[in-house]
Amino acid sequence: MSPILEDKWKSTLNSMPNNKASGPSKISYEMLKHLTGEAFNLSLILANACLNQGDIPADWREALVYPIPKPHEFDAQLKNTRPITLLETVRKCVVKVVTIRLSKILADNQVLQGGNFAGLPGGFTDIPIKMLDAIIHQRRFDKSDDQELWIVSQDIFKAFDSIDLNMLRLALIRLHIPSLLIKFIINLFTRRNNKIITHHGDTSGYRIRIGIDQGEIISPLLWVIYLDPLLTTLNRETCDPFILKSSALLDYSPIEYEQHNLPVSHITFMDDSTLIASSKRGIEDRLSITAEFYTLNNTQANSAKYILLSSEQFSQTIVFDLSPSPLIASHTLTLKALALSKSFRFLGVWFCLSASSRFVHDQCTFMVKDMAALLSPKKLWHNMWLTFTMLSYF
Repeated sequence: MSPILEDKWKSTLNSMPNNKASGPSKISYEMLKHLTGEAFNLSLILANACLNQGDIPADWREALVYPIPKPHEFDAQLKNTRPITLLETVRKCVVKVVTIRLSKILADNQVLQGGNFAGLPGGFTDIPIKMLDAIIHQRRFDKSDDQELWIVSQDIFKAFDSIDLNMLRLALIRLHIPSLLIKFIINLFTRRNNKIITHHGDTSGYRIRIGIDQGEIISPLLWVIYLDPLLTTLNRETCDPFILKSSALLDYSPIEYEQHNLPVSHITFMDDSTLIASSKRGIEDRLSITAEFYTLNNTQANSAKYILLSSEQFSQTIVFDLSPSPLIASHTLTLKALALSKSFRFLGVWFCLSASSRFVHDQCTFMVKDMAALLSPKKLWHNMWLTFTMLSYF
């Protein structure tokens, strides 16, 4: 790997955010931004040594885990927390340089063919949201389109924690990434020790056996690389994709259009995966492939949280027959389809298969009533009342 230049290292340090929690050493980003002279030069030497050796110092393998509580009762269950790993800041600066280099190469050369809309420069949620909206509207309002529409929204349990490093290595080799860079990436997540921050102090250290850190800068990119073999297979080998149609105006006198057809087998953003097909058989094909991949890669998919929508079956329980495979424990999957008027959420946006604006009104009404029911029994303290009174003047 080419060394980090002085100006690039300086700009990387300055680009890191302020007011962020530091790692075990308590060295913050603000401290790194004020490095000058010999201290700055030594930090650059250390960063380049990591790239040259494809490894990191032993102290950088120590981390703290802060279990952020979810908005419901803890009930002494770790699943009711959202743990964030606090890593050493200098380590994260080095990894950021590597992440920017690798993601730019992958994006410029269109290496990843799976179609995940996250993890690379230019990846935003607006494209997958608009694609799903266009698919629903085409099925609902295009009378010349006789395609069925089947949608299954999958739920992956703790995606980063389930990554197997041996399979990650194979995924990196598949993209012909240099061996030294692969060594560096794998060493980021091996021989690690974590401590958990609690009300009574830090716990004793424990060894991490699997997964990658939630707080690591390169983790989203690695998840996209890890999932790319599955998404590429879904694009190339699955049957009965939904054909999304669009027209481009070529000439206005006389009016002439050019028709474009885009086969869609899935819409994926990070670990939010939505399978799409034009038949029940197509969905069964996709569910079989994803089930094999999840088993092979130690990824846990929670089928109890799958959401099924179908233009042919509403509010009915449907049994899907999966392809025979030694990797699949159960060869049937039973899901209940949502009613036509029911809404579902994708990337924070609510959709309804009826493509009616009425569900937006109903959704807002439900959310307001739910919030009112939550707040109505709460007591209003005097300082809160003063705040509301002051706001009423604006």
